[in-house]
Amino acid sequence: MKRWFCGFVPESVSSLATLPNPIDGELLWKTSSSLWVCGSWKKQQIITLFEGSVRLAIIGTCLAPHETLAQLFRNAVKANEYSQLMRLPGSYNLIVQDDADTYVFVDAAGIKSAFYTIYNSCIVYSSLAIPLQQLLKAEVDKSWLATYLSGMVTLSLVQNRTPFCHVQPIPPGHYLHISKGKPICKRYWYGTQKYKSFSEAAEQLREELLTSVEGRVGLYGNITSDLSGGFDSTTLALIAAKTLAKQDKKLYTVTNKTVSATQSSDVEYAQHAASLYSNLNALMIEGDEIPTEYSNLELVPLTDAPSPVSLATAQILHRSKIISSLSSQLHIDGDGGDAVLSGCYSYCVDLLRQARIRKFFHHVYGWSRLGNFSPFTLMSKVIKHNFTSYQDWLFEGARKLKTGDLALQAFKLKQPIDQILGWDLLPEIASWHSNDSVNLVLDELQKWAQIATPFADSVGEHQFISILQLNGLNARIGHQLYEIYDVNLESPYLDTLVIDACLSANPEERISPFIYKPLLPKALHRDLPQSIFARNTKGDYTTDEFIGLRDNRNIIKEIFQSSLLADMGLIKIRELENAMQHFNMGFFGNSPLFTQTLSLELWLRRLENDHRSFWVEEN
Repeated sequence: MKRWFCGFVPESVSSLATLPNPIDGELLWKTSSSLWVCGSWKKQQIITLFEGSVRLAIIGTCLAPHETLAQLFRNAVKANEYSQLMRLPGSYNLIVQDDADTYVFVDAAGIKSAFYTIYNSCIVYSSLAIPLQQLLKAEVDKSWLATYLSGMVTLSLVQNRTPFCHVQPIPPGHYLHISKGKPICKRYWYGTQKYKSFSEAAEQLREELLTSVEGRVGLYGNITSDLSGGFDSTTLALIAAKTLAKQDKKLYTVTNKTVSATQSSDVEYAQHAASLYSNLNALMIEGDEIPTEYSNLELVPLTDAPSPVSLATAQILHRSKIISSLSSQLHIDGDGGDAVLSGCYSYCVDLLRQARIRKFFHHVYGWSRLGNFSPFTLMSKVIKHNFTSYQDWLFEGARKLKTGDLALQAFKLKQPIDQILGWDLLPEIASWHSNDSVNLVLDELQKWAQIATPFADSVGEHQFISILQLNGLNARIGHQLYEIYDVNLESPYLDTLVIDACLSANPEERISPFIYKPLLPKALHRDLPQSIFARNTKGDYTTDEFIGLRDNRNIIKEIFQSSLLADMGLIKIRELENAMQHFNMGFFGNSPLFTQTLSLELWLRRLENDHRSFWVEEN
């Protein structure tokens, strides 16, 4: 968390003088309100424009030419409509200030987050939540913590709050409008309103991916990339290599040769991809050089929110040292590729609602074969969801939670169909969750069910957006971890225009049990060697997780000798210890909930012991 911004919108200009200043802050403007950027931003990451009394700031990576941006800004000022400025290539926040109002925009995936609160009759917004928590001396929100422990539940529920009382998020695809001292969040991004043909959608994806990667190469110059061997990072790496070849420059890529990566053929595919371009210099990091998962947990730093991503801190530090040694100005990863290029079965509900019966039976049969379960079971679940609204589904989830139907079995290795077929993610309850924790989640779910509206009218598209924004949340924390170690990380698949391109394809054409990620090879068949799209499997990293748990079990056990979560009455230590014994024997039925628990425990400890100050002390 070395880079952030904040702004103050006070009741009167004179009260600006009484507000605190952020440490290491630089003023972008100070009129009726102020906007600060803090920390080590690169010059490419801050753009300011002025048109009369209207001020604009773009903070992040915007790949539009300056002339295009300036013209769109002038048009937006005339129309008094600024959301069109979020439809430019790249990933960024947009802040606009005119004579009376302030607008703060968050991207569609939520990877460029923003938060707000009220402090001394002033509305304060920030790209980080923790500075606002520090400003308010706010307590943690126990209900949020319980919801997080249950596996993020319905994403909409969690993202309407933060881990801190009185600190509010601007949800993904929304903007904060501050007018006459009142903050209101409004939605501006809705995904696609009309599907294109598969060929047209693929062409749109091609244009956006090429712009996204080539634009970053042009903006940052010295770029490095992941090269895992999977579709997603391999595609981005080869686009970057091809672009740099025209400039007689090399692209350095990083591949981790872990046990799982070798077993699943990821390393083999990465080596093949690296051989396709002479200017691609692939660094293959041997497995014995890489820290295991869950190692060096004492290194886990404070991030803006808890995330299982933090449990890989030792690996991230090791990788960051390699990337930094290459003098990389920007490192590209493939995060978000799974979310935007594939998905779950829920679109089958939409096929049934649209009476596309032949296609419905075809895809249900395909998924049942792929998932190794009865097609009749999947079909009956789909038919049930066909008659279930979003609110009804939430109320049904609350009923299941109350009756214990959502409790996970320690020895259950397969995820129930109900957990992957539906509007969203239901809460999951592990044996170590306390009754108090379950009751808090139940209360939250029941309250949300009374007011909730879906992201989209269809089950499949709502779930697509939900999974997308969950990926954005985890990617945001991952970016913060790399940033701590001085690596500027970005995820082009989570750019809003790339997301829009994927959403423009019919769900049953971009998600298929018969072709792995069909949209990507179709999009880039003219640009990249087709051999990189030959595989039809995805790497499985369960072995790496098991090795990490096994090698670090004593350290993890020692961590839970005392527990803030237990002190708060949210978990039961003895039951958690029993579950850890099951993990040691190779039973991973509820290991995702364990990673949630461990990451939250560590996050609470870092928050309690963190002495960093974000604000200049007032005299």
